[in-house]
Amino acid sequence: MVEPMRHQSASPSSSLPSLMMPCPVCAGRMVYHGRRHVAADVEDTIYACRRCGAELIRTSIRQVTGSEKRTTPAAA
Repeated sequence: MVEPMRHQSASPSSSLPSLMMPCPVCAGRMVYHGRRHVAADVEDTIYACRRCGAELIRTSIRQVTGSEKRTTPAAA
């Protein structure tokens, strides 16, 4: 019988966020600054540098939660 392979993690889990982006201008730490809706299904997530104030905008498809789902009217 073949046993499944198990991989040990390279390092222990951390309480740090999984995504820490350096500032493209000064290499300082980027932090979450806000979110804005561009269209019904598109949103921008804005990150700003604590040191120099530069902003980075990430555009993505908006994920709809259960309470935001719209029901379409049934065909007559």
